[in-house]
Amino acid sequence: MSEAFARTESGILPLGSAFNLRDFGGHATVDGRRVKRGMLYRSGTMSLLTEDDADHLRSLGIRAICDFRRGNERTAEPTLWHGTEVDYFCRDYGESSGLLGEVLKQGGSAEETRQLMVELYRAIPVDHAESYRAMFGRIADGRVPLLINCSAGKDRTGVGAALVLAALGVPRQTIVEDYLATNDHADWDWLLARRDTLMSRARLTRPDVLEPLLRAEAEYLDALFATLDEVHGGLEAYLNDRLGVDAAALDAVREALLD
Repeated sequence: MSEAFARTESGILPLGSAFNLRDFGGHATVDGRRVKRGMLYRSGTMSLLTEDDADHLRSLGIRAICDFRRGNERTAEPTLWHGTEVDYFCRDYGESSGLLGEVLKQGGSAEETRQLMVELYRAIPVDHAESYRAMFGRIADGRVPLLINCSAGKDRTGVGAALVLAALGVPRQTIVEDYLATNDHADWDWLLARRDTLMSRARLTRPDVLEPLLRAEAEYLDALFATLDEVHGGLEAYLNDRLGVDAAALDAVREALLD
């Protein structure tokens, strides 16, 4: 964020050119445990990191990255700071869910765009199940600290983070608050000024329509959890049936990430 810092609830990551990069641990669970700090990170694009930023991220001991972006996004804005010792997961896919520029093309008014975002959060847990399976698999295997990211660090990453926190037993309201923290951390003016894209041009010509795309809204995450309940039989059924996270794997995830 140019001269700003990427902040977390418990401190600061001294990063000069990060976008929406933060530790999403530290939350209390319903059974009185706490998600460990320094084990879970979430981010938007990391292509603008300085060398000092890269050095700091390497110092965190991150063992795995799950990059939820499509191939063209990774080519346009590659993640380069990590070494070969980091397990870097990515995959190629055709679905457009999570690509905000595609939503912008479909939307008309601001309200129409907001409703498209609600529907997006109903599609993401299906379209990106393979990525979330890889994410949970790495945690269960002990490949933590883990960093998850997409381009904005808000939608595909926001769902991934919400699924992890929910699996750990973090209360729903706390999960929503963690998700909404993007509105404090994501400096869109800074990022879009460095891009020449449909989104960056819309910032100048269609700011009202762009706002529902850029903001994290509780309504979006509500749509995710409603879909898990109504379509997939609830969180644990979704984890088991769609992601292969059975009771033993869930225990391993909790053992790795909870104090």
